[in-house]
Amino acid sequence: MKTVIAIPMKDTADAKTRLAPVLSPARRAHLALTLFDRAVDFFGASVPRAERVVITSSPSIATRARAAGAMVLSEGRAQGLNRAAAIALSWARANAFDRLVIVPADIPVWLFQEVEVLLTAMVERDVVIAAAHDEGTNALALNPARVGEFEFSYGIQSALKHEAVCLARGLSHETRRFPFLGHDIDTIEDCLVLSQSLLEAKVH
Repeated sequence: MKTVIAIPMKDTADAKTRLAPVLSPARRAHLALTLFDRAVDFFGASVPRAERVVITSSPSIATRARAAGAMVLSEGRAQGLNRAAAIALSWARANAFDRLVIVPADIPVWLFQEVEVLLTAMVERDVVIAAAHDEGTNALALNPARVGEFEFSYGIQSALKHEAVCLARGLSHETRRFPFLGHDIDTIEDCLVLSQSLLEAKVH
């Protein structure tokens, strides 16, 4: 299946603001760039046949993405994750992709096994949701030709909202929960939860 991995990425000046109590602006920018680079490089190495596209309003992020071999879709001015996802979906449909996988740039631990499960599930589904540990959406895989103008609802409990969109539209869908894909880094609490998950994985 013709697959594109879409990675929305905001300017580092606006990244990781909820970590401001513990990290300086320079350290937050460094963290955001490190996680972004890891995401782009991971998919280039682990899913080499997939196209990688970065959606951003930042010229510096665009330059960084191209240097890593990814395509860039400019969103003009930053308009949020829902708008970036809509841009990716429109582009994927126009370019006849069978699978669009929208992933965040701030997943600290990527496992090929988890991504493989997500991609395999797309063979029989219109939409596959990788729910975050807080019921947000950490990855969203869609069949561009089937979902139409999908109503993206990123934010609090977005996994449940995306499920509701699928039900209302009659789209076949599945929600998956993964030990590591389910964890991004936005808050101090996220760091603590991830640490516990890593400890449990080591124990088992």
